Amino acid sequence: MGVSALSASGLLGRSSGLLQVVSLLCLVLLLLKAAQLYLHRQWLLRALQQFPSPPSHWLLGHSREFQKDEELLQIQKWVEKFPSACPRWLWGSRATLVVYDPDYMKVILGRSDPKSQDAYRLLAPWIGYGLLLLDGQTWLQHRRMLTPAFHYDILKPYVGLMADSVRVMLDKWEELISQDSHLEIFEHVSLMTLDTIMKCAFSQKGSVQTDRYRQRPQQARHLP
Repeated sequence: MGVSALSASGLLGRSSGLLQVVSLLCLVLLLLKAAQLYLHRQWLLRALQQFPSPPSHWLLGHSREFQKDEELLQIQKWVEKFPSACPRWLWGSRATLVVYDPDYMKVILGRSDPKSQDAYRLLAPWIGYGLLLLDGQTWLQHRRMLTPAFHYDILKPYVGLMADSVRVMLDKWEELISQDSHLEIFEHVSLMTLDTIMKCAFSQKGSVQTDRYRQRPQQARHLP
């Protein structure tokens, strides 16, 4: 019995010592991670100090200012108040720079920096790794192959067709807003986009937008 008691106490002692070592390691790792996040935040603050922004919470960032269904309205307020660009803090050490100045965008779009994998990886299962998701030398090769097809002289004749599709959509809006104060634009913009593609890519005559709405009363009459 005495030997068993000593063995059990020794085992408990070793387990307690192991737990203390594991706890100490976890604490050290936690402190290292906290220090890493703090240094990263300080680096972001220095990098973004040229762009003023509203005060942000050290942990929650600007999340409290962006309520549900009001994000676009809040960004519009920032555009009016802060020139060219404005940092948006997502949380303590994560921020994005919202750019809305044409000259700034021209510089950014003219660069060939690596794309953010976090922002684009969710699109890969849907659209594959095409020109939008590729970067580096592979992106450059694809871009060179596609550039002649998007030359200004080639796209210029389509400007009138695009304008016609937009004009049809706006005419529909003028008619609808006179009947109701609310207008859901998602379907209308989608039809306008489809109408533009059908005209530019397939030389379709007429308008998908008007044909779609002419068919609605007939479809309604055939419903049981």
